[in-house]
Amino acid sequence: MFPSHRRSLYPYTGIVFSASFLFLLTLSTSIFASADSTRNKNAIKPDFRIEREQSRIDLYDSELDGQVDLGDSIINAYANKTYFGLVDSIQQIIADRNISAGKIKNYNDQLYAQLLKVNSYSVYQIKRFDQSFRFMEGALHALNQNKLFPFLIKNVTQSLNLLAFVKEETGVDSFLIFASRSRPDLVFSNYNIYANKDYASRVIIGSAKMAPVTVKRYFNPGNPIFETLRKSDDTVIKAILDINEKFGRRSNAFTLLDDIVNGASTAEEADKTGADPRAYLRAMLRIRSKENPLAVHSLETELEIYALKFVRVLNDLHNEPDAKRFASIEDFTPEELYTLMVYSEEEIFTSTFNALFKRMMTKSANMSGHEFLESLGYNKFRTFIKMCASFGKLGEFLDSMSPLHKQMLMIKFASGLETYPDLSQAVQVADAFSSITDSLVLRILKATIRFEYLKLNAKNNQRGLIIYGLLSNLFVNHQPQGDNWFASISSQYALPPFDRIASEKLFGRDTISRWIIYFYDDEDGDASFATFLRSFADNKYTIADSGAYILLQSRTGLPVHIYANKPKHEYDGQEAIEKLFDQNKFEPNVMVHRGHSYYAYKTIEKIKESTQVFVLGSCGGYNSISSIIERSPDANIISSKQIGTMFVNNPMIRLLADHISSSHDLQWLTLWTQLEAKVKTTPLAYEGFLDYIPPHKNLGAIFIKTYNKMMEQVN
Repeated sequence: MFPSHRRSLYPYTGIVFSASFLFLLTLSTSIFASADSTRNKNAIKPDFRIEREQSRIDLYDSELDGQVDLGDSIINAYANKTYFGLVDSIQQIIADRNISAGKIKNYNDQLYAQLLKVNSYSVYQIKRFDQSFRFMEGALHALNQNKLFPFLIKNVTQSLNLLAFVKEETGVDSFLIFASRSRPDLVFSNYNIYANKDYASRVIIGSAKMAPVTVKRYFNPGNPIFETLRKSDDTVIKAILDINEKFGRRSNAFTLLDDIVNGASTAEEADKTGADPRAYLRAMLRIRSKENPLAVHSLETELEIYALKFVRVLNDLHNEPDAKRFASIEDFTPEELYTLMVYSEEEIFTSTFNALFKRMMTKSANMSGHEFLESLGYNKFRTFIKMCASFGKLGEFLDSMSPLHKQMLMIKFASGLETYPDLSQAVQVADAFSSITDSLVLRILKATIRFEYLKLNAKNNQRGLIIYGLLSNLFVNHQPQGDNWFASISSQYALPPFDRIASEKLFGRDTISRWIIYFYDDEDGDASFATFLRSFADNKYTIADSGAYILLQSRTGLPVHIYANKPKHEYDGQEAIEKLFDQNKFEPNVMVHRGHSYYAYKTIEKIKESTQVFVLGSCGGYNSISSIIERSPDANIISSKQIGTMFVNNPMIRLLADHISSSHDLQWLTLWTQLEAKVKTTPLAYEGFLDYIPPHKNLGAIFIKTYNKMMEQVN
């Protein structure tokens, strides 16, 4: 077994070893070689590069004793299990597999590459490496069971980030083409990993058809992706290259690829259509209503961009009379109005949604809601139902159809959630539930979830059982006497309370709680930053100005240090803060995004594993929440149903800082009650506050976290 000899090797430290030590090392190596010859022919020698790296990690506490001391017994146990136990387990699985020498080498190369990333700073980022090693272990188990594809699609981003580990395996091409629906950027950027594989061309061609707008970034002579496509005889690829040759990369004709290939328009007509925002929106909507159109990823991305262009104007005019505010969309069709709503979920104001919904219903009065959704190919219908429920319009929409179609729609809404590669659709159902009050709708949903669970139980579909088992929690308090089925099931898939954070988790190893607040140079940035500073303008905090950023420090209680870049210094200010954190090996315990949702991804990409609280400050849509949890699985997320407001953000941040400085555990119910009391005296602030979702009520985040933990146990 690997543990029996792991500590026999010392890492290179720059020390000149004695002749006796080298003799012993040579002797031990020969013993292992001799022992190896007695094993079966499929067994492998321990990879001494991996052994050496484990010993290097072992020595971080200056003792080569088979464990690393990081200063806390719980952390030590986690670290030892990850860096030693889990890595040894992976090596043993590799040794036990009957595979080629090439695959063995690749597995060990990737395991070694991960261990090289562990240094005196990152050794404390145990969760990060635990996730990587668990992926490797899970992939090997999945290969043994011939279930690699379903394993990889469970977490597309993680699978793409660790693609090198499985690049030699059969079926990876199918996964990569599948992944291009959601992350074509990573499929293309990882091309160098699989470029020499026989499936490389199929992947690039298949992915280009899904995301021509993404692949066009590589259209430079000599680029390997571009050259691969130029060699293809595929008619769709030829059409993509023809657009590039005739109109260049700026043309919107790439998104209208389906029309061009299927003869609905020429490339010239598509390019002209793409230059007219309204005509372009209509063309995209028509194509997207089809089942599996070409360029589906590009269509989704562009529809969101163009919907937001219209909706942001409507939001900005919220103080204007309706005749002026909605003049730009008065001639929109009901299908176009629907598109504006569902593709602007993360930013649409309540008043904007209500006005668009009213116009949509009026203009579609000649057809039922059922016929209307059918004409749209049910595109994003779960998002629409969730939004209707959230804004109090679900009953009105459902009343536009017959009782039978109403029942069919709600069954469709809650059915087949396990067939989607991510949790986005299940989270839509969970989020909608909290806003549904109609007893008939609740009965339909309850019956559907029960039926789906029993069906999946008969198939032993573990992923589906977890999804519907977690959803069963929603009905525990809606049970008639004598019916305890939901209580029984939900007890097996309980949603744990995320109502508090232990105080010690909010501080670094030096007992300082460090925050980073990211401001952005948009139209609201300066005003937001100025009011933020005023909320700390008392004798309980000092304010130090460093030019591009400021540092707030608490004077009383435990130290809270808040770093915030100035809006006009979006780039150099954020860079200076991050450089300071890197140089001093600081990690942010709290992170705050202060800007529009279209900047949110920039902040989310900077999250660290140590981040315990993340204030999104804008709508917490599925993509944002899942990205946050992916980077920091334990993060508590505060979000809003629409764009955040400084009248809530500022008092919330100050209250949060005071709570953490007090050294008490952070209890969300207590903090939220106090925040409500602070903003209730100002009607505008209180109206915005009602759209905020605290961590203990963020059902989407709780659902994702619990699902991830349960899936880890299954695997």
